[in-house]
Amino acid sequence: MSSLPSLLMIGCGHMGKAMLKGWIKKGLNHSFIVNRHDFDLVTPHRLTHTIQDVPKTFQPEAIVLAVKPDQAAELIPHLKPWCKNIPVISVLGGKTLAWLQQQFGDHQSIIRVMPNTPSELGLGMTSMIANSQTQSDQKQIAERLFNAIGKTAWLDTEQEIDIATAIAGCGPAYIFLLAELLQKIGQEKGLSEDLARLLARQTVIGSAALLNHSQEEAETLRKNVATPNGITEQAVNVLIQPDAWPHILSKALQAAADRSRALSS
Repeated sequence: MSSLPSLLMIGCGHMGKAMLKGWIKKGLNHSFIVNRHDFDLVTPHRLTHTIQDVPKTFQPEAIVLAVKPDQAAELIPHLKPWCKNIPVISVLGGKTLAWLQQQFGDHQSIIRVMPNTPSELGLGMTSMIANSQTQSDQKQIAERLFNAIGKTAWLDTEQEIDIATAIAGCGPAYIFLLAELLQKIGQEKGLSEDLARLLARQTVIGSAALLNHSQEEAETLRKNVATPNGITEQAVNVLIQPDAWPHILSKALQAAADRSRALSS
């Protein structure tokens, strides 16, 4: 028996595919995916190129809106036949609940979410906020979906979604950048490409796994590696200077949050 609700999913780019792959692994019920481009999709799920190709008799338990934000207004009117009494789950960056409510109508249940790409492996982090029309059972549908592919957090206010996006939604890119730079610098210091790549990737992978399995705070785990007056501490002392990582990461997160906020206006 399928463990996850049937979906009408509109759009399936990088983030959409990450969610979809994770949901299919967890037993997604028969769903329709609307996407301009073909990709491999296992049965019983169906891929169509337009919303008009979805049978009007299809009865999803939720709509997942994952197109590019600038395409949404054109597509939303065509979703009305399936919207009644089910939640619309929006993955549209920068599109507020108020904007979505204006598009769908005053009585539509809408849940705005911001997941990230580790959802494909069941290790995602999704921030969520619902409008006042959303009932508890409709929130539970969103929880079932996103708890199946990672962890979830309900936000207290929609304003929190900008910084939540900057931390978790964008966060995988920062980690990948760290691995990229560790490899690049290793090569610059004389290591072969293969060795630098192995050292960088496995260090990031292992550290993340340790963080996941430990009850200790990240600060404690960091200090456990950085023995006083040891080798690691020399590097960490450079990175934690006020004008180094604390400043530049704060500046980067603020830039991402500002962009998220700007897209909402």
